[in-house]
This record gives sequence, structure tokens and C-alpha cells, in this order.
Amino acid sequence: MKKWFVLSLLIGLLGWVSISGMGSGVGVIAGIDPTGLWLIGAMTELSVVEMLDLRAQIGFATQNIEGLMLVSLSALPHVVVPPIDLFAGIGLGVALTPPPFSTGLVVEGSAGIRLVPADVVSIILQARYLLRWTGGIWTSGPVFEGGILINF
Repeated sequence: MKKWFVLSLLIGLLGWVSISGMGSGVGVIAGIDPTGLWLIGAMTELSVVEMLDLRAQIGFATQNIEGLMLVSLSALPHVVVPPIDLFAGIGLGVALTPPPFSTGLVVEGSAGIRLVPADVVSIILQARYLLRWTGGIWTSGPVFEGGILINF
């Protein structure tokens, strides 16, 4: 229950921060990695210039290593070919792993498409490749995600 409360607060905070920007949005996302680990999360995007967005994303593991939390900020150059918006980018973030709790660095590369069926809604399909350094150990692998972004 506490995890859902924290997730709700973070979605609200990300939405509140993004409202001040031009061309911004807030949404929810879910993904799975090849080991079967599910991540759920929230994201917000801010358009910096016509072809570059900044995305803040937070995700929580829902089983196996329950308590894993990833927070990242990515720069996403993109090309719009209506109604599709192709993007690829790189980001940095932090990871919090479950007991014994430790924090670490996350470097990610992401690529995907944004389907824009309406001005106010975007459907995001992406693959992120994560390099995570926690507790003196490097782990890496892809996460395949899909989500909905509400644009302001």
C-alpha cells in the first residue's frame, strides 16, 4: 500500500513540475525485462526545442526484487513523421535496491516510437537498455515498455 501511495505522490509531483513547461506531458508506463521482472512507473516529458525532449521516469519492480526503484532523466532527440514520432536517447539515473538497501548509478539508452492518435494523448512503445552499478556489481539488460502520455 505504501508503494502505491509513494507512486501516486511522484506522479502528481512529476505532473505538477511538467505543467510549467511548454509542450509537456505526464503518463504511466509498464515494462518487462527478459527475466520476467515487471516494472511499473510514471514519466513526464518536457519539450526543450522542436526536436529534443527531456524525460524524467521512475519505475518500481513489482515482484522478485520487490522494492527495486529506478529514477532517470533522459535527453530524447526525435523525428516526427505524423502520426508517428521516432525517438532515441541517453539518460542517467539512480537505483535503489531492496534490503540490504544500496543505491547505485544507472546509465540507459532508449529508443522507440510515440504514436499520436490525438493531440492530447500519445502511446509510447520503447526499449531501454540499462547499465546499473549497485553494491559494487554491474548488471545490464533491456526493458521493453509501453505506456500512455497525456500531453498538455
